[in-house]
Amino acid sequence: MQTGQIISQYTVGGITFSGTVTQEAEGQISHVVTLPAGVAGTRDASGVANLPTGHGIVVSDVVDVHWLDPTDGSHKVRRGLVVDAATATDIDFDEIPAGEGDTLPPDGTDVVVSVQTIVTTAFEGDLVRIIASKATQLALADFRSAAGSELVQKYAANATWSWATGQGFANPLAADSIIEIRLSNGSTTEATFYLGILYDSAV
Repeated sequence: MQTGQIISQYTVGGITFSGTVTQEAEGQISHVVTLPAGVAGTRDASGVANLPTGHGIVVSDVVDVHWLDPTDGSHKVRRGLVVDAATATDIDFDEIPAGEGDTLPPDGTDVVVSVQTIVTTAFEGDLVRIIASKATQLALADFRSAAGSELVQKYAANATWSWATGQGFANPLAADSIIEIRLSNGSTTEATFYLGILYDSAV
């Protein structure tokens, strides 16, 4: 048997307190993934302009476009855009096939473009006892089955996300057979993504 824990500590309202969730299960999965730095540019009618020379994005790359909503500062992402044309400072995409996620922002919006990093993995959502993750920069993780996207999780820099069975919250991956995770970096600094999963071999 394997043991997993989620340990939380809070300092709020002048007090400090902590809590621990412990689970046991038969297996575990872990991934530590380097996410290359995204590149800053400006949204335009056909894609993204004003990228730095040497940006490294080429035709047929699959990219995510990240930006901060000017109204509330929330993290927005248009996912899975296939690059149709690339020059020294611009890329174009026509949304064929269509992207996913948030609607692209207006022309002139500052954005960060990141080529997707694909992590091949395999687990049944129903068997998960603990899933925990973290990104060291603004980032996105898209957990996918053969049918498509099942869970999209956005991360602030150094923020964590986790779920554990028995805590009164529905399993976000229930009935999902995950085969890959599509990651992208929403910052212009290289990032690290951490994922740990504790799981049973049968329901």
